[in-house]
Amino acid sequence: MSVRSVCKVFIVDDHAIVREGLVRLINHEEDMEVCGAAEDALSAANLLFKIEPDVAIVDLSLGASNGLDIIKTIKARYPSVFILVLSMHEELIFAERCIRAGAAGYVMKSEKPIVIIEAIRKILKGKIYLSSRMTEYVLNKAMNAKESPDKDIVETLSDREFQVFQMIGNGFTSKQIAENLNLSVKTIDAFRESMKHKLGLKNAAELSQYAIRWSHFQDMIS
Repeated sequence: MSVRSVCKVFIVDDHAIVREGLVRLINHEEDMEVCGAAEDALSAANLLFKIEPDVAIVDLSLGASNGLDIIKTIKARYPSVFILVLSMHEELIFAERCIRAGAAGYVMKSEKPIVIIEAIRKILKGKIYLSSRMTEYVLNKAMNAKESPDKDIVETLSDREFQVFQMIGNGFTSKQIAENLNLSVKTIDAFRESMKHKLGLKNAAELSQYAIRWSHFQDMIS
């Protein structure tokens, strides 16, 4: 008699109620089980080495940690682990970057619980999971790339620039950003200069205003 294969799922989320909800949801499936959980990036990295799960469900917002960095770190250290991002952030803004960073799927926390199970099953087959809305957005973007190359100039920012851009939009100073990211103020200022060039802005004030407006808009649509 063959032993049924069970998918091992690891959860990375800093909200206990979310972790507990996911545990109940996943363990209800006969072919899935939660093999561990962590509330921050460091704990996740240490536990993943011991557990070696099939799937890691990762929240993009983990205190001071950057979600894209976490995805890249997990994928670099554990390339066989499928990463499913579960986030409150708008998928039209973050999903593509997460996929490029190494994630296999993106689900918003506003979705029904069954969607998480569907996403896990799909990425286990080696496929990418995105909502139908996001899939349509990506396809339309690809089809219209030549006609509208400047559809969203924020997308031209690198992942690190995008991270700094978000923090500027949230009111952080260069010193605060440097401390948070463990970088020098000089490096942050270099990112600022690069972003001004890419976004066609003249000075630091324009960059701050642009980032704040962009941040407020994302809060409205999230």
